[in-house]
Amino acid sequence: MKLAIAFCLLLVTACASVERAPTGAGDFARIALLEDARADANGELRALARSSDARVRERAGTALGRMPFPEQGVETTRALLELLRDGEPAVRASAAFALGVRGDASAADTLLFMATDEHESDVEPLVRARAIEAAGKLARPELRGRTLDGLRDADSRVRLEAAAALGRWSTQEEGALALEQRLAAHVATESSAEVITAALYSLERRKTNVGGNLFVQYCTSSVPEQRIASVRGLRGLVGARDVKLFLQRASQDSDARVVCEAVIGLGELADRISLAHLAVVTRHSRASVRRAAWEAIGVAIGKHAGTLDELRRVAVDVRAPLRGTATGEASPWVRGAMFEAALASLATADEATIESALQSLGSTYRTLAREERIGVVRGCARLPAQRGHSIVGECIKDPDFAVGSVAIEMFAKCVPERAHEALREVLAFGDNGLRLAAVTALLERPSRDDLEALAGCFRTSQGDGASEIRFNVLRAAAKGAGRDAAPLLVEGCADRCAFVRRVAREELARVAPDMLAGLAQLAGANGEASAAPEPCAENPWVDVVTSRGTLRFELFPAEAPQHVRNFLAQAASRRYDGTLWHRVVPDFVIQGGDYRGDGNGGGTWRGSDDSLRHEFGPRKYVRGSLGMPRNEDPDSGGSQIFVTHRATPHLDGRYTIFGELREGFDVLDAIEVGDCILAVARVK
Repeated sequence: MKLAIAFCLLLVTACASVERAPTGAGDFARIALLEDARADANGELRALARSSDARVRERAGTALGRMPFPEQGVETTRALLELLRDGEPAVRASAAFALGVRGDASAADTLLFMATDEHESDVEPLVRARAIEAAGKLARPELRGRTLDGLRDADSRVRLEAAAALGRWSTQEEGALALEQRLAAHVATESSAEVITAALYSLERRKTNVGGNLFVQYCTSSVPEQRIASVRGLRGLVGARDVKLFLQRASQDSDARVVCEAVIGLGELADRISLAHLAVVTRHSRASVRRAAWEAIGVAIGKHAGTLDELRRVAVDVRAPLRGTATGEASPWVRGAMFEAALASLATADEATIESALQSLGSTYRTLAREERIGVVRGCARLPAQRGHSIVGECIKDPDFAVGSVAIEMFAKCVPERAHEALREVLAFGDNGLRLAAVTALLERPSRDDLEALAGCFRTSQGDGASEIRFNVLRAAAKGAGRDAAPLLVEGCADRCAFVRRVAREELARVAPDMLAGLAQLAGANGEASAAPEPCAENPWVDVVTSRGTLRFELFPAEAPQHVRNFLAQAASRRYDGTLWHRVVPDFVIQGGDYRGDGNGGGTWRGSDDSLRHEFGPRKYVRGSLGMPRNEDPDSGGSQIFVTHRATPHLDGRYTIFGELREGFDVLDAIEVGDCILAVARVK
């Protein structure tokens, strides 16, 4: 019966396409332009989705999925649902994935019908897998059980998507426990290592006790990704019996990523045995592991007043950095964590001890490296003494804006009663990195008195990260001033950035809905659409030469053409030369490519105030994936890049992948904050 249905669908599609306009190479360029503009141009994109060329229909389906929802609503979703009946499996798979990106919950029933219906499910496993993946992203809690029916599929690709879906759902939904139990029970009968790994990651993300036995079982697996997921899961069960023993063993794992995850859990335990293991790990060969160990020691110090005595017994002198004593640690990034732990240890000290330590530190602060100064700021914020908070306030003026941004964040948290005046002053300052930090801090406790400063910041923010500043300004203004913020919100409804306009309308609907009715819905997206990039005969390869060695990537222009174009153009203009890896999260990502060096720089080859539209695709994040950082606005990519240390399922379909590491995995593991990108050169 399935073959007959597929054959009929093929005939229907073929007959319908005869009446459409002929296609040519220009169709792909036109689709790229419409996609970049986020516009259907009076149905032109939908018409291209009915082309006689299956490749055009497939590409049009991808583009339709990237049209903004709900601004472009029923007709766009309907066009994708029509493509689900296409005779070509690749077209149906493209349409299914696009419906998941789009987020229109009304499509969930159709997707699950084609994926799991006993008699009418799609004959192509890839299509069923894409349909399960898409349905798992849609807000239809009542259909969660049907989505997990994908675990019964004979094809492991479908089962993998069903297992991964659970990790996206809220633990507060009705029936959540039963769903967790169902997935955990399935693992016992699963033959695919990839599906088991996906299940472990989903259960781990949910912080559920249901996965406890599985985490114990797989924390010694021969598959590194399964050990990582299991140790992460065990960290959420720190109070359970025997968890400490498994974390101790994992802290001696041959894979540094597993060790990083284990030491975080050991820090939460904060007892004699766990501290002894942390002391050993502080001498690990990998800087990322040593950093994680010192961060864990800082957590332990905050949890237990007797930690210092235990650390002395295992020959760890936590306060050595405050005395200027040589620590033997070569990495400034690691020393930053050591400074934070050292200052945290003063929280229970007497006033004289604190004052003496801070005076000694004050005389050497300016000679410290950036990461050490950031550690000092974070450590001082943990002190109860007013003296420590004053240091944090002074650090807002640090000439390195990366340090200043952290100081703003910490100052707002530890001295909230004094923060508003200082934050308002920062809003008037010209640097966007500091402005963003100040606006983000104000979002916690905005007041009516902040409105004037927020409005001035909104109107004068231009260049790198300006749109992120503006939409956060609107949220802070609405939260703090209520209806009084309405004039500013109306102004935001005419912003050039689509996401700023969306936030403005959302906040206006909340605080002054009567004013929203008279506003026209403005269409469009950030800036103008750019010309379509030239097609590549084969995937380009590039070398990212770093101060630790060379990372060689294969790029994917067919999947993310604008991102590849942007990356190659900025590399050719030497935009990356000398930039820092400014963010490293052990066992997660390295991030760099920001000419500012603090994570607030961006822009594209078209200019510093420009951004890239997302190009989310079905490719999964794996070890060595090259991705595009963004803020809350999906269309906010720029010059920065990140590379993943491991599979990161929570990023799949949410952050653009435009390349993958092919050589240099040892370099990836060795990179730490402060290392440089020396050059980016195309290999072929």
